Amino acid sequence: MKVLIADDEDLARKRVFSILNKLDGLDQIIESSSGKETIDLIREQTPEIVFLDIQMTDMTGFDVIKKLKNDLFTIPLIIFVTAFDNFAVKAFEIQAVDFLLKPYKKERLIDSFNRAKLKLKSEELNGYRNKINHLLNFLDNNQVDQGRSNRYLDKIVIKIGKKYIFINVNDIKYITSSAYYAEIFTRNKEKYIYRISMSELIGRLNPDNFTRINRSTIICLKEIKAVFSEGLGDYSITINSGESFVLTKNYKSDFLRKMNIK
Repeated sequence: MKVLIADDEDLARKRVFSILNKLDGLDQIIESSSGKETIDLIREQTPEIVFLDIQMTDMTGFDVIKKLKNDLFTIPLIIFVTAFDNFAVKAFEIQAVDFLLKPYKKERLIDSFNRAKLKLKSEELNGYRNKINHLLNFLDNNQVDQGRSNRYLDKIVIKIGKKYIFINVNDIKYITSSAYYAEIFTRNKEKYIYRISMSELIGRLNPDNFTRINRSTIICLKEIKAVFSEGLGDYSITINSGESFVLTKNYKSDFLRKMNIK
């Protein structure tokens, strides 16, 4: 069996690879880092199962399956992976298509993989293809809601147990990182753990509302109470709830420009 991991985040691909590589029955694991490369590899390498990230740099995972629409009856089993796309979650749940919501546990990934293997060996494959066809039709009828039309997030979807939590981005005070996890702090003093890189997350937040001030901190601009010059070009930032943060060199110019500090 051949599996393709399609994700533009190198760390995300490595995590899936490390989990799958320990399982039996896999002849080859291949990787792609863009939508175009994913389409080419599906057509050339014909993997049986694909872990497909929804948000890639050149196109969405939805765009990928649309490009493969004419090859519907040779399309592999796809397990969609999404970090925070509430439209994607809605689409998958309506069409009963399997997906992984980041951050997912190792056991959840293995369970999805095992279910996909069972479908390959049963008559469920035709049913799966019908679901993909229905998903494509659903996407065609909901063009306004999906893709790049809403580049920045309004909500972040986090799965806790069997429950999905929708965090309003406008409620976020600041975000800090711990290894590959983001810790999201809200105005009502709630904290959520989210498996995502800071560079990926800041790319989906509106730059008019959020800014990165150091390698491990993103803050909401409206939450800033004061900016202190510490001398020698160093600055610190205090937000309304009292927390203080350091503004580091790599992010200083952009931050000072946004705050109109000269």
